[in-house]
Amino acid sequence: MSLVLRNLQRTAPLRRARFREKVQVVTATHGLRHLLGFTHSTEAEWQKRYQKEKQVLEELSRHKGTRFQPLSRGLF
Repeated sequence: MSLVLRNLQRTAPLRRARFREKVQVVTATHGLRHLLGFTHSTEAEWQKRYQKEKQVLEELSRHKGTRFQPLSRGLF
């Protein structure tokens, strides 16, 4: 989890509340993908999951006026 937070800190603004919001949105999106049956055990699964997760986060980014990144960016 610390690796995830370190990656998010690079893209999150310094303000604490804003960072907390980003963590919540990105982890909720990632968890929701798991609940929908997506995994990332193999590169093929990761690619499929990553594209869907990225799509959702890009749409949320447009609405929120910020930039969200998938948790598993660069996994494979």
